[in-house]
Amino acid sequence: MLTSAFKKLVGFSTEFDSYTLLRLQAKSYRLIKNSVSEVLSKNKLSVLDWSLIGILYKKPEGSRFVEISTIMGVEPPFVTELVTILKKKGFVKIEDDPEDKRAKCVLLTKKSTELIPLVENNIKESLSPLLEDISSSEFRGYQTTMEKLLHNLHKKK
Repeated sequence: MLTSAFKKLVGFSTEFDSYTLLRLQAKSYRLIKNSVSEVLSKNKLSVLDWSLIGILYKKPEGSRFVEISTIMGVEPPFVTELVTILKKKGFVKIEDDPEDKRAKCVLLTKKSTELIPLVENNIKESLSPLLEDISSSEFRGYQTTMEKLLHNLHKKK
């Protein structure tokens, strides 16, 4: 199955190889992560913190720990650790789930919701030189490809 998927992806007459793919992916990831980390560090946030804040920003009603764990692809105890750190920094709060009083929901604080647009603009400005020659359709294709890769990985499990 992998061989047929690989052949479908690259065809027979290309100079594609897995080590080049991995090198390019790793290098581009490092460049993007370093650029974003620099902006986030000014706000005492990490890339993982920002990912969790982004998840909560899209769900203003809050998310359960298990749901966050699934979306981030990490174990629930790790989410608990992240939430604890972000709570101490004043970025999130924990409340009873309105649908199930036994469960807890994580929500953003006012501090976070006010900070998100500012940080997001700073990140976009920081990434601008890296994305300069990439059209919006190429960038959307990159994002779609990553989403499909993750979808295929989840189907496999």
